[in-house]
Amino acid sequence: MPRFGAHAFIWAADWSSEVTERILGAAAQAGLDFVEIPLLNPARLEVGLTKALLQRYCLACTCSLGLPVEASLPERPQAATRFLIEALEVAHQVGSPVLTGVTYATLGALSGRAPSEEDYRCIAQALRPVAQHAASLGMSLGIEPVNRYETYLLNLASQALDLIERIDEPNVFLHLDTYHMNIEEKGFRNPIVQAGSRLRYIHLSESDRGTPGTGNVRWDEVFAALAEIGFDGDLVMESFVAPNPEIARATCLWRRVVDDPDALVREGLAFLRGKAQQHGLLHG
Repeated sequence: MPRFGAHAFIWAADWSSEVTERILGAAAQAGLDFVEIPLLNPARLEVGLTKALLQRYCLACTCSLGLPVEASLPERPQAATRFLIEALEVAHQVGSPVLTGVTYATLGALSGRAPSEEDYRCIAQALRPVAQHAASLGMSLGIEPVNRYETYLLNLASQALDLIERIDEPNVFLHLDTYHMNIEEKGFRNPIVQAGSRLRYIHLSESDRGTPGTGNVRWDEVFAALAEIGFDGDLVMESFVAPNPEIARATCLWRRVVDDPDALVREGLAFLRGKAQQHGLLHG
């Protein structure tokens, strides 16, 4: 059965010893199954503390990131491969079954030109050994297309699926986000159905990054499509109530979209669970 989670940036701008317990306590209180941990700086994550608190609060985790400038793709493929393999090791240590997100690009890095065949060849070549290393750890690697203002490389589900085909490793999956889909796709059903079993992770984000159900995302279309493909992956609320400075710069999110993060999770989760139940996604 699909799991419900939430991104840590709903509660805090970083994953540090000062805020980890507060985030996990709030997530457990809300009735979530897991928390998505940002691995923007994998070496700084306190593995022992994180594992102990996840166990205390009976929560699972996933890990996500975007590439730092010094390991950007397609410009620095060797650095990107090294960075992602190091991040995989940290994600594995804390118990995440996946490393996902913008694993192929640096958020906010725009070239002023269209992506080229050589760009995609280089990215696939850099990510193939990452996927293979993930497989050796029993993990999977996710690819998340985002909107044109945050990257020029992958904006559509179809582009991400093409890259997945190029990488050609069975543990690479598609990660969609309804916020980005609302900007870039013609609708929500067709990309989800086209992805089918390759879609294993989805950010359920409102059109303004606020509380799900209060904006312009066509949620009935989203959940009907997920039910149509028998989606059994992770359903994740993502908002940036407390954005990391790097993320704020990349996404140009300078205003608070919600005042109370706990209310966002409480009300958003109730809405999303209701839609999942309505469309028969919660089985068993």
